[in-house]
Amino acid sequence: MSSIRPLSLAARDAIEDLPTDFTSALSTTQHQQVFEAFSQLDVLSQGSQRPKLFQLRCLISLLSARHVVLRAATGSGKTLAMILPLLLSPNKIAITCHGGSFRD
Repeated sequence: MSSIRPLSLAARDAIEDLPTDFTSALSTTQHQQVFEAFSQLDVLSQGSQRPKLFQLRCLISLLSARHVVLRAATGSGKTLAMILPLLLSPNKIAITCHGGSFRD
């Protein structure tokens, strides 16, 4: 049984500010997973960070057993996007690799 931790004000505001086109498409389980991701990150960062929308989309995809490829600038939060599911489901495995620079 997991204990419910109160979210910081910043995290609560961020949850309320999620776009409705994202939240309306979520199942009840996915809503819970998003809330748990906010809760875990809120505790780990002591209220200083919250998941970005692309990280939450990645979370939902990974927990739904879909493959995910992320391509974004350094420091954008790709690693956290891959780690969030592991915080919620420690029995999952994330494989990340660095293949050098990408070119358009």
